[in-house]
Amino acid sequence: MCKTKFTMLLFLTFIYGFSQSEDVEVKKLKINTKLDHFAARVVGDKIYFSHNLTTKRGRAIKDKYDGFVYTMYEAPLSEDGEINDEKPITKTELGRFNMSAATFTKDGRYMYFTTNQLGKGTNKLKGVETYNLQIRRAEYVEGQGWTNFETLAFCDPDHNYAHPALSPDESTLYFIADVKGTKGKSDLYKVSVTDHKTYGEVTSLGEKINSSRTEIFPFVSADNKLYFTSNRRGGKGGLDIYVYDLDSTDTEQEPRSLESPINSRGDDFSFFLNDDLTSGYLSSRRLKGEGGDDLYYFEKF
Repeated sequence: MCKTKFTMLLFLTFIYGFSQSEDVEVKKLKINTKLDHFAARVVGDKIYFSHNLTTKRGRAIKDKYDGFVYTMYEAPLSEDGEINDEKPITKTELGRFNMSAATFTKDGRYMYFTTNQLGKGTNKLKGVETYNLQIRRAEYVEGQGWTNFETLAFCDPDHNYAHPALSPDESTLYFIADVKGTKGKSDLYKVSVTDHKTYGEVTSLGEKINSSRTEIFPFVSADNKLYFTSNRRGGKGGLDIYVYDLDSTDTEQEPRSLESPINSRGDDFSFFLNDDLTSGYLSSRRLKGEGGDDLYYFEKF
């Protein structure tokens, strides 16, 4: 996994108020190749996912730091979870810039995505200038595609902000960052959202959720459970997917790792659960994959 996805290479199983079916089925999708496919999100009758930006010959494009450049793809939703007839999204802002790990409003009008800062910032860990990760918002306009790109005002160019995820009521935006006070390499944070134009103060999700390791790829399900990826101690593999009930009144609640076959001995990340709360997508670099980040569809969750 690369810097664009901010993956810097995991405690227990069960959770109060949460259960995972023993009959859950995970299927590797036919779309997978040696290139990266990850962060699938369903919006209405479409599915969006992140994929390498490629040359006409299908080779993955890299930036001047030797990191892969990603873009967003879309495809019509299918009944069996497979992704067919995919194509790059239409956007008015041209050029080779990163677009990955996105979240969308339910009506499909707004998209928040991970990209790189347009201007140089300072890498606080290494003391060098770098193009840190930032979150931008785009608006979909019929006949034009994605337009009105705007970097969120709270994104400081001297820090990384990535992997946005909207709450079910779209009033809160969750994301990861490495701002001052971060416990690990990256922590989970949130801000309030008003009309997708103004944003509140950046607030950490606290030590109950954040660890001394790395937290990435948050997602909040329709029943207000927070799913995220971490490489904290006690996991099943390198990166594991965890769940935390945001509505729980249990003061002793801790994030719990999902059971196999959702989590594996490989890297598992970017969990998405459909509104039916039984099916969805995850990304993984597990055994018998295609060599890059692969997409998997699951049912009977």
